[in-house]
Amino acid sequence: MKTHSLFNLLKIGITTFGVFFVAGQGAYASDLKGTAFSISLECLNDTTGLLVGQNPNDASGWQYAFDSNKDGMNGNYWVGAAPGTVNPYDISGMAIKETATSVIVAINGNMKLTGEAEQGVTGGQIGYGDLFFNMAGKTFDNAMSSGDLFGIHFSSVNASGVQQLGVYSGVQAKTVADNKGGYSVATYGGLAGGGNSYEGQVKTGGGVVGYGDLTSSYFTNNGNDNTFNLNVIDSGKYLNGISFLAQGDVTQQLLTTGYNANKFNGTQTIAFEFQKSTILKSTPEPASLTGLGIVGLALAGSKRRKKLISVAIG
Repeated sequence: MKTHSLFNLLKIGITTFGVFFVAGQGAYASDLKGTAFSISLECLNDTTGLLVGQNPNDASGWQYAFDSNKDGMNGNYWVGAAPGTVNPYDISGMAIKETATSVIVAINGNMKLTGEAEQGVTGGQIGYGDLFFNMAGKTFDNAMSSGDLFGIHFSSVNASGVQQLGVYSGVQAKTVADNKGGYSVATYGGLAGGGNSYEGQVKTGGGVVGYGDLTSSYFTNNGNDNTFNLNVIDSGKYLNGISFLAQGDVTQQLLTTGYNANKFNGTQTIAFEFQKSTILKSTPEPASLTGLGIVGLALAGSKRRKKLISVAIG
């Protein structure tokens, strides 16, 4: 009887392993369910986020979060882009694929990895801020205060407080928007700037600002003193590096992972991979979606209405 029971246990174990192995080839049984990823441009002219588990994985294991394509404030053209032009200050969305050992992140928009030339700002250019994520079921500020905020420095040209490209834990964040021609909470609401495309603003007098799977409530307390929201790493403990799969154009290497290049409308795709082992060693049990709901993370597709503020931008 004992032998028979042991055989059955082994049989169940092998079957279970087989299920997880197959899942690893596509939709892996997530270690990161409930993790909130977010990214802003250095000028905070657009912000988006992805909540792992909020949207279903496709057959290849990718999960996509979509941002408004008309909510990026463009310093050169005041609001949005001039008709017939591409607005570099617009993020289309973010995608995540989790495997048994790694996480692949793809960010799509119109901003090049090397940034956009802008007169009158520090360094003469504006680019991506750093990517942040937390697995603790907390808002951005609360995760940072408790030491649960992670960051990924992936752009060597931005004004981050760290230099080495890679993943960091125990992150403290800061803003560089004040030096990058950005918008404060007191003027344009911070985070995503003031709204729609140039044509849309003329027609409607305002636009819907998107945050992907998140809303501004996730960033509660950032900029509440009418200053600037946080968008780059100030300090943190370096954990490990990242490996790029795409730095502008969609590559065959990225397509091999099952990434769907037709999901987003942006001209630039930045994709990289990092290992999960280090981050999972130093974090609590991944938060459930229910827990995240308690701290006010938004449901997919939630938007907030903004009105056009007719103030000339210097």
